[in-house]
Amino acid sequence: MMRANQPPSPRPRLRRAVRTTAQPLLLAGALALWIALDLDEGTAAILSLAGAHLVLAVLERLVPAVPRWRQRPAEKATLVGLYLLTLVMLQLVLTWYGHTLLPALARTREALGLGWPTDWPLLAQVLLLFLASDFIYYWIHRAVHRWGWLWRASGHGFHHAFHNLHALNTGANHPFEVLLLALPTVLLAGLFGAGANALAGATVLAVVNTSIAHANLDIDTPLLRWVFTNANQHRRHHSLVFEQSNTNYACNAILWDRLFGTYSEGPVEQTGIGPREPGLLEKLLLPFREPDYADTAASRRGPGQG
Repeated sequence: MMRANQPPSPRPRLRRAVRTTAQPLLLAGALALWIALDLDEGTAAILSLAGAHLVLAVLERLVPAVPRWRQRPAEKATLVGLYLLTLVMLQLVLTWYGHTLLPALARTREALGLGWPTDWPLLAQVLLLFLASDFIYYWIHRAVHRWGWLWRASGHGFHHAFHNLHALNTGANHPFEVLLLALPTVLLAGLFGAGANALAGATVLAVVNTSIAHANLDIDTPLLRWVFTNANQHRRHHSLVFEQSNTNYACNAILWDRLFGTYSEGPVEQTGIGPREPGLLEKLLLPFREPDYADTAASRRGPGQG
């Protein structure tokens, strides 16, 4: 609803189109690109990410949800660098999991007789893996926000410390947290033996939707909003207000928040963990020392307990 004396939003038709169609079109386009090019998981994900971020950057420029959150070139360059660093670290972690965790999970799969529904249509397998992996991450993420020691150990404060959320913020993660980001898919692939195609499709769907969820755009598609996390919902999770940020833990499948009572919605004035955004070095040191002004799961445990 428009406030009194507030000027009308520019490009109203584009805003309406973005709100209702941007998310399904981007997700469908990413999957279509993956299928058409028939590439391996890593290449498909990178190309889909690049395309989605190009579109999201243009839309954030034309019709931002919060116009005063426009980024300076130096801020964008920092986020791009962090994004690339996260991708490199993810690959290293996945390689390490492949040598250490996957063999043990494979033995467990064989002992329990578990298997993956390979006879299902590929799209159904992709959606199953997408929803199941976010189900696991939902509980990990919820625990991180519940226990101060895990908040610090995971470095999750780094991701939440940024003011003025944008699509590129999806790749702004502390090196410690990369271990958790890669874990759900590895667990499912190892325990149930999901096929390479299902893994590739679910990865493409997840990385693009996570980027949409962090975008500075008014996105809230009817029907889709009940299952897939959108930007308006996930912005709430990054809110500077502590109680608002402890909701909407599912980064991709908001269905889990709706089912387990942690869903909320409403406007967000600012994102971050305090009135000032920490510098890059301060963000890296958050697992060891939080600023006095920080309001987080760790700071609320009381002096000396975070």
